[in-house]
Amino acid sequence: MAQEERTAYFAALCEQLYNPKSSAEREQAQKMLEYSFPTFAGEAGSGIAQQPAPPGMENSPTFAIVSPTDTASALRVLLESSPNPLVQTFCLSRLKQLILAQFSIFARDTKLQLRTFLLEYCFMHPDLQPFVIAQLAGVVASLTRLGWADMEEYRNVQKDINQFLQASMDHRIVGLQMLAVLVQDINSGTSTAPLRSAQLRKAAAAFRDTQLFDIFQTAFDTLAALLQRNIPFEKPGQEDRLKDAVISVLLKCLSYDFAGTNLDDAGEDIGVVQIPASWRSVFEDETFVPTLFTAYRELQPPLSSKVRGVMECLVLVASVRKALFSGDTERSKFVMNIMQGVRDIIFTWQGMNDTSNYNEFCRLLFRFRATAPLNEMAEKPGYVEWIGLIADFTLKAWAPETTHYLLGFWFRIIQSMTSYSQINEVTVQKLKDITVELTRTYITTNVESVPTRLEEMLDDPLETEESLVDTLGMLGHIARCKYEESSAALVAIFDPIAVQYQELIAQARSGMTSGESFKEALEVIETKFAWLVYIIAAFIGSRPAFLSSEELDAIDGELTTKVLQLMDVNQALQNQHGSAFLNQKLDMAFIYFFMQFRKAYIGETNGKSVYTKLADLFGISDQILMLDVIMRKMYSAVKNLRKIETTRLIMQNHMSSEFAFFESSKHQQNRMLYYQVLCKVLFSEDNNEREFHAFMKPFELRLQPIETLDSVEAFRQDAVRRAVQDIFRDLRGFIQPIQNRRHYLMFFDWFYPDYMPIVLRALEAWSPDPAANTLLKFFSDFVFNRSQRLNFPISSPNSILVFRDTSQVIATYGRHINERQVTNASDKYPILSRCLGGRYINFGVFWLYQDKAIDEAFHMMFQLMLSIPLDDLMGFPKLARAFVTLLDDFTQEQLTALPTLEPSTFLYLMQACELAVESTESFILSHACAAINNICTFVAQETEKNEIRKSINADEGSPTPSSERRRSSSSKQAPATHWLMSYLTQFPNILPSLLVTILNLVLFDDTQDQWALSRPLYVLMLLQKEV
Repeated sequence: MAQEERTAYFAALCEQLYNPKSSAEREQAQKMLEYSFPTFAGEAGSGIAQQPAPPGMENSPTFAIVSPTDTASALRVLLESSPNPLVQTFCLSRLKQLILAQFSIFARDTKLQLRTFLLEYCFMHPDLQPFVIAQLAGVVASLTRLGWADMEEYRNVQKDINQFLQASMDHRIVGLQMLAVLVQDINSGTSTAPLRSAQLRKAAAAFRDTQLFDIFQTAFDTLAALLQRNIPFEKPGQEDRLKDAVISVLLKCLSYDFAGTNLDDAGEDIGVVQIPASWRSVFEDETFVPTLFTAYRELQPPLSSKVRGVMECLVLVASVRKALFSGDTERSKFVMNIMQGVRDIIFTWQGMNDTSNYNEFCRLLFRFRATAPLNEMAEKPGYVEWIGLIADFTLKAWAPETTHYLLGFWFRIIQSMTSYSQINEVTVQKLKDITVELTRTYITTNVESVPTRLEEMLDDPLETEESLVDTLGMLGHIARCKYEESSAALVAIFDPIAVQYQELIAQARSGMTSGESFKEALEVIETKFAWLVYIIAAFIGSRPAFLSSEELDAIDGELTTKVLQLMDVNQALQNQHGSAFLNQKLDMAFIYFFMQFRKAYIGETNGKSVYTKLADLFGISDQILMLDVIMRKMYSAVKNLRKIETTRLIMQNHMSSEFAFFESSKHQQNRMLYYQVLCKVLFSEDNNEREFHAFMKPFELRLQPIETLDSVEAFRQDAVRRAVQDIFRDLRGFIQPIQNRRHYLMFFDWFYPDYMPIVLRALEAWSPDPAANTLLKFFSDFVFNRSQRLNFPISSPNSILVFRDTSQVIATYGRHINERQVTNASDKYPILSRCLGGRYINFGVFWLYQDKAIDEAFHMMFQLMLSIPLDDLMGFPKLARAFVTLLDDFTQEQLTALPTLEPSTFLYLMQACELAVESTESFILSHACAAINNICTFVAQETEKNEIRKSINADEGSPTPSSERRRSSSSKQAPATHWLMSYLTQFPNILPSLLVTILNLVLFDDTQDQWALSRPLYVLMLLQKEV
């Protein structure tokens, strides 16, 4: 059969696949191509022979394929024979699928030949389309990361690409384009193959240690040569393509996952970029930062995408850790260069008219301040002028998209301002003045944008309360810096809108406005009020309990009065017109306001001034009366929702197939949110047991067929896996919001123990596959004693039974983790932590009756702990948070209750505590401090007991027969030395090392967690009096 005929046949199919005339044509072409080039990864697992040929393939010129190696050879032949970009795209994408599915069964020679062929093919065709080059580089990246451990020839990527960089300009551009894709794919490879996550992480780490710096250095040298005009070009357009490729490589290198975390763990936008110490020479080079700012300045439009790329590089460069630099002098030069570059951009306003670039610049300010302490910037010459420029920029160019970044910058500035006595009064006053203008600008901008947002149906921040609350929290702290002026600015905006509100209601009562126009005008005003109520809530919620004054509390009282007056008017309007005039945004704002008021004043003894104005106007003179107002508002909000007919229909048909998001894997979080809301609505009434069982009936129908499955293999079916995941994700969403003990025990009795075997069998079948995480997260919430909802009756055995099942869950999952050598315990730690900290399980019963459940749980906990190298522990933020939470709960009672502990485990725990207190994340630091405090408090108490015993024995005086008998009797009954005390004697450097570490943090570090650090510091100083 002629190769030309076969090539033309497959070219026609690729044309139908990528440029179809209809979806049916595309599906048919896809089936024919997939049949012609099988990956042998289907459920049957035995290849093409058992699959019938799609219609239309009779007598078609296909390849003879019986194995994955044949498929690879056929794709290679087709790729070589066709210059069609669509054919090239299909061949490379199918080849990548084949490699991911069957790499392990390829012979070594096949692996080497395949990678060599791809590199040679690209070298021979430097004119390939950019998307084809990206596809080809992706295939090479897949081969590299999968074969890194076994194929030494794969481990020198830089050398493989050097042949491109040393050839013609087109080859050089292609080489850099390939490097960008290689770095990106090797960095993000774990998400595409979770079962190989450990193998791919090792490959990514080895690539980082041996190849990445050389690639980065090559790209940076090329950029410097470009800016110096030292590179000759052969054709038009080559310069732009080279700039694009160079910036892409730099960005991919700086974005690399240096700490070894995955995207889910490292997704926060406040993190420090963990550049390795081996890169220090580049970052300490005085020309490094200026070169990037020069690149930003010289890459003018139409190169706007390159300008954004350079700005993204600057964001990452500004986020590097302080410890990267060898000394204060080098760090100071680096900070000065960043500040100078920022100043130049603001002066010239270059690139700020491009929205994406402007957003990245705001992000640069945010990340720079997150890694550069205030004193490090304030001591630089020209700081007052520089901070003034940032303030002018903020006020001049405020935009909704950058609110989080700009407020984050100023929040961190203000937060640190009181920590440094060396900041002069001029700087302090300048910063305080700026806060008032920032507050006024934020309020004015959002209130004035309401009509436009409603008219043009733009995204409204009020509809995403989670991100809005983060922003408001920062605004509240900024406003508190000069609170009288900031609150006055708020009132100056609030009062005119209140007048408009009253006039509009008066006009409606007199018939001067029609129903529709009244409703539109009312929506605008009430949405403005929603913004103002949220902002007032942020002001009050940011009250510092120990630094407030009667004058500032009185201001909070006046603001609260305005909110309550507004609420009364709004409630009267609803009573008159019904729920048709209910503004959900304003109603949510009222609820958020009461939450913040409760946080700031309920339970406080020093906030009485807030009630002065409230007592005059509303008769609310203390916390009890205010709580009554809060509860009435909360209750009425949910009750109103339940009365709506649509809500009743949803409650009765909550699993209806008409809810399309149930069928999409992209809406997993939405499913949980859906059941969280339904749970709150269901339990808004007191007498709801009948409604509860009716609501759970659909869950019972879904669980019944799964209950009958009695083998691990049955649970591994895809349909069963999907069904169980969906059910337990829904149930997790349902139980999360339950606070009431009676309501939760209603669910507990429905679920336990009838459906517990499903959890255990599914974990046995799936662990440690990511599918098991859904069950672990559900069980973590199931054993969570939130608001004391799990306090069983005193004679109930449920707490004991629950912990036995908890032990089985932990042992099952941990055993599979150890067998597969997977390091992933972040979903297991919260389960045990919540059992230990829940205070509803009598662990003494397990020790008394020698129940193996507690031994198995702790044994597996220690095994999994020790499997994580200490150097890696802080590199996984989710794991670190789960670890220190467990450590805090475990050290409160159970650590000292253990009959013994291996020395290696004890040393690991103490070293982990010391490492965790140095974390930049407050959550990790505070729990680590609590764990150290728990341990040291026990040691102090034991030390005091021993000293008392010694003192009593010393005071007994001269011996007599009776005293000798007493002493003999007491010596027999004297308790043995606790193993913890013995280890501290055996390892005498542990406590001094902790003391030095915490003292250094308190005295020299830019931390806002002084109180958390003070707890262990006090006990350590008591134990180390001689130091």
